[in-house]
Amino acid sequence: MNPTPENLQHLANFLGQTLSPDPTARKGAEAQLNQAKVQPGYPLLLLRLVGASEPAAEIRLQGAIQLKNLINNHWIASESHDFSISDADKAAVKAEIVSASMTVPEKLQPFLSESLSTICNADFPLDQKWPELLPQLMSNLDSDNPAVAVATLKIIHAIAQKYVTASHTDELWAEIKAVLALHERLLRTHSSCLAMVQQQSGNKAILEVLFQTLELLARIFYDLNYQDIPEVFEDNLDVWMQGFHQLLNLPDPVKALFNDNDEKLSSLYQMQRAICEALHLYADKYIVIVDDSDRGSRPDERPVFQKHLGTFVEDVWALLTHLGVQYQFDQLAAAAIRFLSSVLKGTHYTFFQPAHLQSIVNNVVVPGLRIRESDEEDFEDNPLEYMQRDLEGGVTDTRRGVTCELVNAMCIHFEAPTSQLCMTEIESALNQYQADNSKWKAKDAAIYLFIALAVKAETKAGGVVMINPHVDIVSFFQRYVLPDLQAVTAANVSKNPILMADLLKFLLIFRNQLPKEAYAVMFPILNVLLTSQDCIVHTYAACCLEKMLTVKDGEVPRVGRVELQPMLQPFLTNLFAALNHTASKENPHIMKCVMRMINVAQADVVTVAALLAGKLTEILSDLCKSFQQNIAPKNPAFHHYIFETLAGVIKQICVAGDVNAVNAMEGMLLPPFKMVMEQDITEFQPYFVQLVAQLLEKRPAPIPEVYVQTLPILLQQPVWASKANQPALSRLIKAYINRITDVIIANQALFHQILGLIQFLMMSKMTDNYAFGILNSILCHVPSSKYPEFLPVLTNAALDRFQKLPQASNGKFLRGLIVFFSLYIAKHGPEMLLDQLESTQAGLMEQFLTHVWVPKLNQVVNDSIDKKVCQIGMCRLLCESPRAHKYGCWATAMDAVCKSLQNNRGGIHMNNNVEDDVDFEFLVSYNNSSFMALHNAAQDKAATDPLPDVPDAGRFVIEKLQQTASQAPNLAPTIQTLAQQYQLS
Repeated sequence: MNPTPENLQHLANFLGQTLSPDPTARKGAEAQLNQAKVQPGYPLLLLRLVGASEPAAEIRLQGAIQLKNLINNHWIASESHDFSISDADKAAVKAEIVSASMTVPEKLQPFLSESLSTICNADFPLDQKWPELLPQLMSNLDSDNPAVAVATLKIIHAIAQKYVTASHTDELWAEIKAVLALHERLLRTHSSCLAMVQQQSGNKAILEVLFQTLELLARIFYDLNYQDIPEVFEDNLDVWMQGFHQLLNLPDPVKALFNDNDEKLSSLYQMQRAICEALHLYADKYIVIVDDSDRGSRPDERPVFQKHLGTFVEDVWALLTHLGVQYQFDQLAAAAIRFLSSVLKGTHYTFFQPAHLQSIVNNVVVPGLRIRESDEEDFEDNPLEYMQRDLEGGVTDTRRGVTCELVNAMCIHFEAPTSQLCMTEIESALNQYQADNSKWKAKDAAIYLFIALAVKAETKAGGVVMINPHVDIVSFFQRYVLPDLQAVTAANVSKNPILMADLLKFLLIFRNQLPKEAYAVMFPILNVLLTSQDCIVHTYAACCLEKMLTVKDGEVPRVGRVELQPMLQPFLTNLFAALNHTASKENPHIMKCVMRMINVAQADVVTVAALLAGKLTEILSDLCKSFQQNIAPKNPAFHHYIFETLAGVIKQICVAGDVNAVNAMEGMLLPPFKMVMEQDITEFQPYFVQLVAQLLEKRPAPIPEVYVQTLPILLQQPVWASKANQPALSRLIKAYINRITDVIIANQALFHQILGLIQFLMMSKMTDNYAFGILNSILCHVPSSKYPEFLPVLTNAALDRFQKLPQASNGKFLRGLIVFFSLYIAKHGPEMLLDQLESTQAGLMEQFLTHVWVPKLNQVVNDSIDKKVCQIGMCRLLCESPRAHKYGCWATAMDAVCKSLQNNRGGIHMNNNVEDDVDFEFLVSYNNSSFMALHNAAQDKAATDPLPDVPDAGRFVIEKLQQTASQAPNLAPTIQTLAQQYQLS
């Protein structure tokens, strides 16, 4: 696929069609691109299109995204992907990608930078697969063109930023040393830019470029110093630090050029932010370096950053005190405050005296916690964004968030004086509100300051686990929180929503510290607050309720089924009503609360099944209508919790054995399930498949005909193309084989479709594990009299695939094959499989046992159920077959079985039910490669055991060995040795 004008035009056309609103055109173009990506020359063709000037901007952007994804997924060979880019294509891309990064529009540069980062992770520099890279970057840094210098620094940053997250190894340090060949040019660029800043102090356009360059240099400084301080940086640290000091103290005329109140942080402040982050790194890690490389001598403490610390504390303090409170300065303020926090927490906290603490509280803490006009606007106009910052842990770069971190840092060495200073401010603010309720902003700031002061340690799932002993949580709640909450009525529920959200946040954060009696008081109030017209208030109420249902006193839930039961229907009624508000149409917090209630209510779900069925049916109907109108879903987490809720309802009604409720649930789910599968709505297919599998596994017999009618749809190969579908489809097909075995066997065409699907899945390393899963289900449920019709063909197909595996493979195919053979023998004895393998090739079983099964067993088989199957299967082979008694590897093979048993001495735990307080905190997205398992639809471990009639594999093996010792006297000494070695008795 040469980069000819014709091919470039064809590629541009396909990329354009992927943006089409017509799903047919879009899917067709995506299929064409998927086929093209394996063609030689395709990566270079994509790169040339991104660098060409003729295609439209959106086409080039789509091409850049495609190139980034192609390189990220296929540059390195992986079992999780079906191909890798050839060496010839890699060389072609590396020859042009650096120069392309210099010339493409700025909007496209991040995609090429990420691609470069992926390539460098694989090929640079240890393997010396890209020796031209460093010389090319050095040459570009010598360029007089500022745009080239900036683009080059972006590439260096893309290469070096991995050092921030990588584990420290000798190989990594060797790579960093190789990159340090650039240091001389980086420092030279840094110095020349500093000189140019002084010379061009009145030219904003030139300063913009200079500050952008200096920002990138500071970020590269951070990247290259993160693991340790390289010698070249330590030798030149004074030069770097003097430059940073100069840039934090620019003259007022220069700063005035960039104080134009833009909503975006200017290049000057972006640069200062990068410098503050570099200073934070040094304050956190490198005030003193202990060189203990010579362990025979006394460690040598080298003061590295200590002499600069006082200067930068003053610089950053001055920067903070003159920084505006506008939200665009938040990230700069966050970096500055983190630097001060690091100093306060570290060994050099003595820089700060009591007078400094008072100044910090007055000039940084109190102003940083005050609600701003922009916060009020976000509360009203962008509630989801506000909640993400305030509620979901997205506060790390907000002014309030880092100010709370600063208060925490002050409390490490100055807890008592900091507590006294803050409580004085809190009491003063609360008194202002008590005197005049219109001053609600004072109480808002007081609550935030109290939370910052009180919390010493917390987890996202469990809440606050350690509090400041100088504050009284319960007293504050009773004096300042509870009275306002008790004043809430249906008439005033939407009054002063920001303050109400603060009170609910207090309740949410300190749910562990409040007494159980408070819960009984709060539940009716929360139910009223769920009716608020304000999106944030009813969302915070739902969050409080959901988290309160997870609190435990020891191992006992503080709110259980009995306590929840009287409020269950009122809560659900108001939660579903809240979803009718425009801003909460797809509110994941509300649906998560519904799901949590279902989990806590357990069998009481049956009492509200009609309400749940009606509301959830309505939501599902709306979702399906949206898809039919090509309206994409907006919030994947919301939909995930819908399906979790449905799975929870299914679990409870199936346990209760209510056939009418099960029939009603099937009537609600199966029609949209069929529509979702037929219309290829990929976003919802994995969820619906899991629910139907759950129903089919658990519902009482007989199985309705509608299930049989749906099965052919699930056997079509295109349905299995989505990686997200594969785990759920495999489970559902196995459920079919388990529940309607007779129907499947009687329908020859249907059975052959399943066998054809197994062959199709086995031929790909992406799906071979699912083939074995379905095949194992057939071994468990289909009569062995049917095996000669199909099993030899499938076994030979598996062996053919095995022959093509890499010699050192420890992958899932090998695990699947070993477990398949083991289950075959465990269920039906060794002779049937032995005959089949011997008919294929004489001595094949002994060869497989010697060279694969024995050496790989304890390497690739990790699941407890799979281990049990392998232990029993191999034991039956070795002990029951006279042919196997003659194997030269008999002792080694039985030793592998005993070793596997010894590694599993803790027992096989069949109960896989996870506690109902599972946090459900995860990132949910719609893409074809991610499968989101539904917790409430999870199978019990015991239900997946194909050998339930053998509860103890160890006892089974011991009994078989005892029988073999008497039947095969020549093996008795070996068995006795194994019994003594592994204490088998």
